[in-house]
Amino acid sequence: MIRILLSFAVATMLGLPAFAKPYTIPSTEVIALRSKQTGANYQLFVSLPSDYRTSKQSYPVVYMLDADYSFALVRNIVQHFVEREDLPPVILVAVAYPGAASDRAVYRMNRTRDYTPAYAPDGGYGAEYQKVSGGGPKFRAFIATELIPLIERRYRAARDDRTIIGHSYGGLFATYVLLTQPALFKRYIIVSPSLWYSNRIALTMEEAAAASGVKPIARVFFAVGSFENQPGVNRSMVDDLAELVEKLKSHNNRNLVVRHRVFEGETHNSVFPAAVTRGLLSVFEDAN
Repeated sequence: MIRILLSFAVATMLGLPAFAKPYTIPSTEVIALRSKQTGANYQLFVSLPSDYRTSKQSYPVVYMLDADYSFALVRNIVQHFVEREDLPPVILVAVAYPGAASDRAVYRMNRTRDYTPAYAPDGGYGAEYQKVSGGGPKFRAFIATELIPLIERRYRAARDDRTIIGHSYGGLFATYVLLTQPALFKRYIIVSPSLWYSNRIALTMEEAAAASGVKPIARVFFAVGSFENQPGVNRSMVDDLAELVEKLKSHNNRNLVVRHRVFEGETHNSVFPAAVTRGLLSVFEDAN
């Protein structure tokens, strides 16, 4: 009550409305979706191109993980570049977890379940969260059989031009998709992937994928901050990513375009904005 009265007094003094309306992001929608594959509830944050309602064209779709911090940021970056003709108009779809924005435990539990490709008793946020780890295959199936079909039924989405953006555990999941079901996306922006997870299981997966003849047809941008090696906790993220990139390039797959950048002076927490900005321009370079 004190806060309301104080706000009213300040607003009156400044000649402003007592209760201002919240800012809303234009041309956006929120869709609730329950997955049969994972059994979890999701919220989809969707941003449509400014000309979507007046045009008849189909648009590339950019899918994002960790929607609570990625959606508004990426939406504004995309709008900035589209208006200056540096990027084509795209539909943005970010996968969110109800309650995760205000409850760190919900955030940690859901992303541990969905973004990790295998169960591991240790690591991550701790043993309690690791109990639900290893749901990556089901989450991949959710994306392939529920999320993408829903978006392509509901919107004019280009079915041959999908992008995924993932950071940290999300980057681990995007790497997992690239190595196991690469045709799901045409473009990958993978930032600070947690390749340390489960004794570097992603690097083992890369070797298995190469041995089985999997040859991705994709444009991939890998990024990491220069301050992300953490020897004390056995997480050499800069070195692990360099090793993965070298392995991918060693196969001489002409249909796999790989870019790799280490952002100087950036940490695991600070690298995402710069990396996603550069990543979008890189993976869509062929579209301009």
